[in-house]
Amino acid sequence: MSSEPVASLPYSPEVAAWVTEMIDRSASIRLPNLLSGHPDAVYSTIDRNGVTTLVLRTPALGQEQLVELMKFRLAQYLAVNFVDPAMVFAEGIEHEPLSGVSEHDIHVISLAAGSGEILCYAAVKAPPDAPVGTTLRDRERPLFPVEKVHGYGVYGRLRVLPDLPVAKLREVGRFVKNQRLATLDELGARAPVEVGVALFRSLAGPLRLEVDAIIGDLEEGVAKQNLDFFHAPMVVLHGTVPYEAEASYFFPRYQFCAVYPFAAFATDISRQMLSRLDAIEAALEMPAKAGLLSLFRLKRDVVDTRSTLIPAEGLAPLTDENMPQKGVAMASRRQMLDLAGQLRQTDLFAGLSVAEATVLGTFMERMSVPAGEVVVRQGETGDDMYLIESGLADVRIGRGLAEGVTVATLGPGDFFGEIALLTGEERIADVVAAEEMTLLRLDRDSYDRYLTHAAEVEQQMTRAAMSRTRETTRRMIAGS
Repeated sequence: MSSEPVASLPYSPEVAAWVTEMIDRSASIRLPNLLSGHPDAVYSTIDRNGVTTLVLRTPALGQEQLVELMKFRLAQYLAVNFVDPAMVFAEGIEHEPLSGVSEHDIHVISLAAGSGEILCYAAVKAPPDAPVGTTLRDRERPLFPVEKVHGYGVYGRLRVLPDLPVAKLREVGRFVKNQRLATLDELGARAPVEVGVALFRSLAGPLRLEVDAIIGDLEEGVAKQNLDFFHAPMVVLHGTVPYEAEASYFFPRYQFCAVYPFAAFATDISRQMLSRLDAIEAALEMPAKAGLLSLFRLKRDVVDTRSTLIPAEGLAPLTDENMPQKGVAMASRRQMLDLAGQLRQTDLFAGLSVAEATVLGTFMERMSVPAGEVVVRQGETGDDMYLIESGLADVRIGRGLAEGVTVATLGPGDFFGEIALLTGEERIADVVAAEEMTLLRLDRDSYDRYLTHAAEVEQQMTRAAMSRTRETTRRMIAGS
């Protein structure tokens, strides 16, 4: 939801000339048939100081109008380096495919009232098809686009949202503004504000019965600042490592921007934003510079609006950890996600989302252990636990290796050391590498900070610790 230029991949002069031509042609697109409004508009304002804004469902637009909108959107993506120009050029793409537009999508369009020139555009995407009653908690369901990039379960620690029907959620994004307008152009300054007003008015009014919440992702440096202007009660999740393959359409956006998932509850919009929208619209009603000055004054009003979606105790640390993105190559992100996949295949971390497991993996130390080495020793204090990535380990009780009795053999996906980590007491057994091993070590500080808030992980560790303590005690009594 940003339109500020970002870094881009290098491409040839031929591609550069083609990009310039695409952007120039998009600036000549006009939609004059919409200037007087539309009988099926969800929301509209006609010629408010030079800007006409409509909120339309896909069936209200003709195919030619949709094609023009998709041409405009693609050109603006090229202008701000959100898509790979060389790929688009090589494939001869002139507009975003209409196959990506659902009949249930909603389009927010701002036009120059005098000419029909497109000033700004945003989309409210229809949810993926899913059985009635499906929620975000259901694992076997189609994912929203934002989940495909940030991983299943990214919204799982929020209040309310995970249990809402998927059918009543909408992904908001695809926001672009006309990059050919001068920085100080009056219509160019008004149009993004008009789009925001139209979106929030629609969610609080005509769409209130069909949309319970909106989700998506954004760049905090620009998009969130714009949304903060509206005092939108939203939550932004920083604990994520987005991934987009290099051959993908939006690879540059996710490689060169820091992009985070967001969510907003429609009820919060209705309850907390209406007076702010009134003030913004009063400024928009003022002509020329007086209106712009009033909008600029409103920008200085900073209000911390809390989303109902945020738990009373605040966001969980794994969810709120500010993960670095800029400068982190997709190949490195892929490795982080692969490790997250390994963690989620274990009983201990199966309940974590993709994003949470990815964050946790960055705080685990990978260790190589030769065969025969004692990893933890009975009677010593411990402040860490270990997850076996590869290899086998013997768990032994007794006063020494020669006299110890092997009570268990652990393999990939198993963990040990959790008893001392949980209780702060001495280790109750030796754990010895039966062969060369690779371990992932988690220290107490990381556990206390990140996992004590993940109830399912702590419960799994507690159950395992109690079971192992009982079994070790039984073995020791039987051998005494």
